[in-house]
Amino acid sequence: MQKMDAIFSQNPLDRLDQVRGDKAQFEWLKQCCDSLFILISGTDIITDAQFNCLLNLEQLATYGVDQQGAILLGKFDGIHYFALNVDGDAKPPLNKISIRDYAMQRHLPEAMFGIIAQATSVINWHKSHPNCACCGSDTLIAHSGWRRDCPNCERQHFPRVDPVVIMLVTYGEQCLLGRGHQFAENRYSCLAGFVESGETIEDAARRELFEEAGVIGGEVGYMMSQPWPFPSNLMMGMHVHAKTQRLNIDYNELADAFWVDKSDVIKALNGDESLPFILPPSIAIARNLLEIWVGMDGFELVTKV
Repeated sequence: MQKMDAIFSQNPLDRLDQVRGDKAQFEWLKQCCDSLFILISGTDIITDAQFNCLLNLEQLATYGVDQQGAILLGKFDGIHYFALNVDGDAKPPLNKISIRDYAMQRHLPEAMFGIIAQATSVINWHKSHPNCACCGSDTLIAHSGWRRDCPNCERQHFPRVDPVVIMLVTYGEQCLLGRGHQFAENRYSCLAGFVESGETIEDAARRELFEEAGVIGGEVGYMMSQPWPFPSNLMMGMHVHAKTQRLNIDYNELADAFWVDKSDVIKALNGDESLPFILPPSIAIARNLLEIWVGMDGFELVTKV
């Protein structure tokens, strides 16, 4: 059985870093008739009536979409890809659909969804960082969209990625699942949290586990990663071997948490609706971690870094 990568983790583009600093070539590539554009509006994507999100120059002109602020994403199979920010509602025949729903419905080949993650993250970074963090002046888009320059203090600012550990926590044949306050009813997932400054991903996994559930973690192993463009996270899937099953839940962090037998996880992954919990959807890395744990992806679980 072939292991499936997490959604958003496959990106075939050559990101063309060597081209980004060439303004003339960047402008020329934007005008190529075979270039394609992804239109992002916050956490939504703009599509045509057939739910195609890769629009060409002719379509942009027909739909009245301005190329101003286009960001060069890269090149694949002779085609150059760009991202554009679109504010407001989509005008018919264009549609606006949440990126989560678009991914769930698999309107693109899975190998292409990393391009959407790339576009979403960088577009939303530009929207949230219009000013210089050093002097507060307005900054300008530069380097084909991969930098913002301050004309006042001449500082350069680059898109950020926020590292997050998400943990498959096991104790023998049981794993720990938690429910966030914002989760749908009965939805449970793996615990997660942001990596802090001066912290390894192993220590972050142990710390978050203890802070949220009061469980002491032992050995920690890396499993897989996933770009998660809501807005710009990098999810790092970790396997934590718990030293104890005693829970001391921080209810400011979690609404609930409990240990689940592997046999019940298998039932839930296979669609059993009689269980008192629902697992994350297929686009979430947490589901991939659980599938690896029960052996559904055909790969052995890594236990140590």
